Amino acid sequence: MKKKITLDTYIKRNNEVFASHIDDEVVMMNIQSGKYYGMDTIGSRIWELINEKIQVQQVVDQLLDEYDVSEEQCKNDVLEFLDELNENKLVEVLE
Repeated sequence: MKKKITLDTYIKRNNEVFASHIDDEVVMMNIQSGKYYGMDTIGSRIWELINEKIQVQQVVDQLLDEYDVSEEQCKNDVLEFLDELNENKLVEVLE
């Protein structure tokens, strides 16, 4: 069973994912599954932030500093995005 991601969760990229920047977006391939994924500008920024182990709340705080978005919207969007990355084995959920 996948661990539930919350604001207190620590997360980082799965090192077995190949990612490349194209313009302002990140395109990734999960080497295990062979599937490709594309991210928009905000998703790409989150991907940059989770390069190292980081608490989800820190990701939210950083995005709130950088973008004009409500805290509630930012939290919901980040959690939803990270859940999707987790479902596709693109991130590691850490203790």
